[in-house]
Amino acid sequence: MYKESSVEEIFEKYGEMLYKICVVMLKRTHDAEDTVQDIIIKYMTHNPAFISSEHEKAWMIRVAMNLCKDKLRFYKIYPQINIETITTTYPEQSEDNQILEALLALQPKYKEVLLLHYVEGYKCQEISGILKIKEATVKKRLERGRNILKKVDNCETREARS
Repeated sequence: MYKESSVEEIFEKYGEMLYKICVVMLKRTHDAEDTVQDIIIKYMTHNPAFISSEHEKAWMIRVAMNLCKDKLRFYKIYPQINIETITTTYPEQSEDNQILEALLALQPKYKEVLLLHYVEGYKCQEISGILKIKEATVKKRLERGRNILKKVDNCETREARS
């Protein structure tokens, strides 16, 4: 597979260069750090044979460029909104902000199916394939997630009437 020492050497040898490439391409430091880690993981899993150190360096750069392009393509298709932007967009007392807080407070298993279904538009069968769970489990999590959100909404409605 790979030698542990060779991975450390590769990181020390190319880590800074790869980070700089990724920062320039992605314009986000946290994405650049993630991408450098992805490059090292790709190196560990593929364990390519190189003719020379220049060949190795070229491979690292090419992988860095491709992964950065993949991330940029993903962000173009699925634009991201920063959570701080969302919470400052809605006044704290607004109903939308209360729903957002309730959604963020959900357990991840409910949150992920609700987001995939309602935000991304996936059907239950597609979600079961993505999450590698049974379709019945997806439907039950959707139902339970909706019920939790309804309870929160009902409590807020009662408070508003008081």
